[in-house]
Amino acid sequence: MSDPRNTPPAPEAAVNPIPPAVLALVAVLMGIELILWAGERGIVGGAAAAGWRGNAWQDFGFAPRLWAFMWQTGDWTLNGLFRLLSYAFVSIGFVQTVFACVFVLAFGKFVGDVMGGARAVIIYLAATVGAAVAYGSIFPEQVLLIGAFPGAYGLLGGYTYILLVAAEATNQNRLQSFKLIGMLAALQLVFGVIFGGPPYWLADLSGAVIGFIAAMAMGPGGLLRYIRRR
Repeated sequence: MSDPRNTPPAPEAAVNPIPPAVLALVAVLMGIELILWAGERGIVGGAAAAGWRGNAWQDFGFAPRLWAFMWQTGDWTLNGLFRLLSYAFVSIGFVQTVFACVFVLAFGKFVGDVMGGARAVIIYLAATVGAAVAYGSIFPEQVLLIGAFPGAYGLLGGYTYILLVAAEATNQNRLQSFKLIGMLAALQLVFGVIFGGPPYWLADLSGAVIGFIAAMAMGPGGLLRYIRRR
C-alpha cells in the first residue's frame, strides 16, 4: 500500500474558476430572460405569457420621467427607487441578455479574481444605480432604460482601475489602461450618431465611470492612497 504522503499534489487549474457571486449574478440575469423568452414562445404560461416582457418593462424599467418627478417633488417612492436597480434584470431580448452576460462573466471574473466576487457584484450594482441616475437626470424625457449593460460597463470600469494600478506598480504607460474603455466609448458614440435611438450610451458610459470609482474606493488603499498623493 502506497504512502499517501508520497502522493503528488493535484495539479492546479490552468484557469481560475469564475467567482460564485459573479456566477450567481449571471444565473439570475439569464434565469429571468429564459422565463420571458419561453413565455414569448408559448412554452410556459399560456397565451398571457406573450405579454410578460412588455409588462416587465413597465413594472421594472427605469422611467426618467418618474425620476424627474421624484426629484422635483421630493416624493421618493419605493417603486421609483426600486427601479434604479430592477431595470438591469429586464432586457430588450435574448440576444441583448447573452451579450451582457458575456461582459459580466469576462470582466466580473477578472475583477472578482483580484478584488473578490462580492465586490465585483457590488461594483455591478453601484454602476447600475449610478447609470440610471445620470440617464434620468440628463435625459428626463427619454424612454425607459432597461438591460444589464450599464452594470456590465461598471465591471469594465473596475477592470480598467485594476489595469491602472498594475501599470503604476510596474511603471508602465497609464494611458494604456484606458485603451479598451476608450475604444468602446468611441464605438458607442459613433453608433449612436449613425443609428440614432435612445441615448443608452450615456447610461453605459456612466456605468463605466461609476464602476471605476467604486473599484477605486474598495481597492487596496482605496481613495486614501490617491488623496495622500495629492
